[in-house]
Amino acid sequence: MNFKKALKPIKKKLAKKDTTYIIIKSVYTHLSELTNEEILDYYNVQTSQELKQHIEYIKNILKNKIKNYKEVLEDIDTCFCRDSHGEFKYLYSTKKEAEQQVKYSNKSKQIKLKLYSCPYHCGWHLSKI
Repeated sequence: MNFKKALKPIKKKLAKKDTTYIIIKSVYTHLSELTNEEILDYYNVQTSQELKQHIEYIKNILKNKIKNYKEVLEDIDTCFCRDSHGEFKYLYSTKKEAEQQVKYSNKSKQIKLKLYSCPYHCGWHLSKI
């Protein structure tokens, strides 16, 4: 049996394997513990293909509008969300950290909170229920 021929289809499948989630988890560390489904939910898309299209769209906007694209990318990861009083919202860098705060607030202060992803994709916020 020729093992090279037998392994060729497997090699092709691995080459085509979607690396989008791996890249997102490594670049955006606040998403590193999420499942692929949670990442789709975070970006408000339904499929991996929609996620890829969204990322390409953002990349193209940045490349076209910013001359020093690579230098400025790190500065873009900023949250501008404000609460109902006009104050900047606290940003939790990981979903786990936000979930811990929800549990703490519910248990110690009897305040019911829900978490949601930052619209600027910087992390997680909390809001009262």
